[in-house]
Amino acid sequence: MRRPFFLTLLLLPAFLVAQTSAPKPKQPAAVLDPISPSPAPTTTGEPALPEQPGFPVDVNNYENPLLLFQGEKRDLPMADEENLELLPPVSPYLPGEELPQGNPEKPLTPQELELRALGMKVAASVVSLRVWDEFGNQLSAGVGCFVTADGIILTDTGLLHPEIAEKVDYMTVTGADGTNHKISGFYVADLVTGVTLLQSEAKTSTPLELAPDTNFTEERPCHVLAVSEKRGLVLADAKVQMDSALTGLGWLNLRGTDSPGAVGSPVLSQNGRVMAIVGMKVPLQSWMNFALPCDAAAFELRKKRAPLQPLSKLPQSPKLREVANDPEFVAAFATLQQKRVESAMRKLVQLTRKYPRSAECWALLGLSATYLGASPEALNCQRKAVALDPKAGLYWHQLAFAKMRENAGGLPDTSEDREALQLAVEQRPNDQLAWLLLASREVRDGNLGAADDALRRVTLLAPDYAQAHYLQAYVRGRLKDYEGAQAAISQSLKLNAGYSEAWYYQGLLFDKKENYDEAAKAYRNTVRLRPTHPHAWMNLAHTYKKQGKQTEAREAILQHQKVLKAGKN
Repeated sequence: MRRPFFLTLLLLPAFLVAQTSAPKPKQPAAVLDPISPSPAPTTTGEPALPEQPGFPVDVNNYENPLLLFQGEKRDLPMADEENLELLPPVSPYLPGEELPQGNPEKPLTPQELELRALGMKVAASVVSLRVWDEFGNQLSAGVGCFVTADGIILTDTGLLHPEIAEKVDYMTVTGADGTNHKISGFYVADLVTGVTLLQSEAKTSTPLELAPDTNFTEERPCHVLAVSEKRGLVLADAKVQMDSALTGLGWLNLRGTDSPGAVGSPVLSQNGRVMAIVGMKVPLQSWMNFALPCDAAAFELRKKRAPLQPLSKLPQSPKLREVANDPEFVAAFATLQQKRVESAMRKLVQLTRKYPRSAECWALLGLSATYLGASPEALNCQRKAVALDPKAGLYWHQLAFAKMRENAGGLPDTSEDREALQLAVEQRPNDQLAWLLLASREVRDGNLGAADDALRRVTLLAPDYAQAHYLQAYVRGRLKDYEGAQAAISQSLKLNAGYSEAWYYQGLLFDKKENYDEAAKAYRNTVRLRPTHPHAWMNLAHTYKKQGKQTEAREAILQHQKVLKAGKN
């Protein structure tokens, strides 16, 4: 998808767009010194704001995040059918279904029995929804649940995004038992509250009870429901809690280890009442989704029912172009251009309230949080941006950046930044920084072959990038390709002779070849550029000793001890 030009400029890191003559910002510590025993947390330069005013927008190739993206080399992990490995074994069994013949000595646990009973209770109420155009092409897919006895289905409005609303011809409903029918119209489709009430042609149904006014202040257990035509009903354990961050804006954080459900999936309490509806599904293996409480839905159901409208009357705005042309958006962008970040963030918070399904608003709000050093806030926003537009590699890049900033605070490491970087380079194969950060992450994970492949791409895209050649030398050395390592480190030093870590690694390579004269020269260059490098002083002392230079070796050891003592103080 071709992204709006102004956002591409806004979010690109500064050192990727700088001229070669411009000074280069400090690179990630894990890239500069991956062989240090205790590498510093990974970070990178701040994203740069564009100098020129204005922001031309091209939406001719807009791809709605709910589309199935047929014909792609690799489908993103969207809902049910597209990524079956996300789904746990079918559980619970549908009503009337025989239990599997297993070991009679291993009966179901009380927890499994409780889960099975809950599944039997709700199986008839949860449905899979499919949206089609007049040519029979599927536009989107999601989940809903009956909330009245006369066939009203509750789902999330993201299933009927304005970008595809004008193409919708009909919708089909598939029950957990495989029965099918159509939607005859809708009563409400609100993009702000997320509430969509559809009328099913099935005039009799088994409704689920709503649980409005649920207290989400503390994290509470719940179940996420999804329906797969291939695997039946899926009932997964999860945790749900109100997002108390400034950028939370009424959304609930939904986490789990099994199926993430789909847009419109009901979030059930332990007794089977609907507490919330999934509104944004982050397409990651390590999933975290966003839901909205069912309070607005309960309010709509208590009101006098609005007239039934045909699907042709679904809201067809605001589209991407309308959001970008909104004077409030123009003002917020201009404020961010001027680097008045706190003021811009206040404006963008209001915009995301107005346009909660705009990936662009969430991405800019996340960028503002990044500038203010609020890594959790930035991560929250970028997750929403990729959930709304998973084909935008720029947003995956920003998500990875935000995740690495969060991990820099000492939080447990996860696979989210690696997944985000992998998707970033798939969507934007010319993103040098994403390839470099992915290579660095693969090095830390011990995936040296994958790291080498990523570095080949970096050096192809940016052959004058000294840091990439340095990391490539390190990877080649770990792979015992010492000739390749020597060629890469020589290229790194040719591009940047003031790079202390490259001189240090050069010394290690010459040391291994027993070329002690060149090794000593490399270590001397290291300590000249970085006098507090303890490893270089120690290695220089050993090299002098191997050369029979006892006096020089003694002086280097003393320097090594001084550096260690200063570090302890």
